[in-house]
Amino acid sequence: MPRPRIEDAEDRLLAAGLSLFARRGVERVNTNAIAKRARLAVGTFYKHFPDKHALLREIQVRTVGALRAARVAATRGAGTDPEAQVRASAGAAVEFAEAHAQAYRVTFGRERAGAAMHGPVVSESTRPTADGLRRLQAAGRLDPTLDPDLAARAYLAMEVGTILWWLDDPSRTGRDGLVETLVRLHPALGARIR
Repeated sequence: MPRPRIEDAEDRLLAAGLSLFARRGVERVNTNAIAKRARLAVGTFYKHFPDKHALLREIQVRTVGALRAARVAATRGAGTDPEAQVRASAGAAVEFAEAHAQAYRVTFGRERAGAAMHGPVVSESTRPTADGLRRLQAAGRLDPTLDPDLAARAYLAMEVGTILWWLDDPSRTGRDGLVETLVRLHPALGARIR
């Protein structure tokens, strides 16, 4: 079997770390195990990352970036109707989580708390949702007493928690049922003025 190329060492370390973190948790994984899984020397690990928490943070940053890109791509073709925008965004989040379950769990699940001890928590921004809620309020289409920042934060926390719950056992509800529930609970629809 040919030796792996050193040029792709960082990608191999990220893949190895993700796999190990998802199965064992961050606290039960060390840099030696990650390097070994990546078929690299531990010194090569330290050329790319100062410690396992830096590797975890890079996994989380990449995951959040990819999720955001999936949402943007999905909503780009959804027009201006708030329900279509919400449905596209929620559908993209569920589809992304299903396709990248390990990365989603490691980024938003129990490993997130462990990472918080080693720097700021990596999370998806609530700003786009809050800004959208403000635009709906300015247009007179959303309850003016709703706090957009609070509503966006509450919704995102609920969405993430619900998707994690679903990933643990997708037989609890179908993907369509999950998306439909997320859509109905979004503040852009729940607090709209009719």
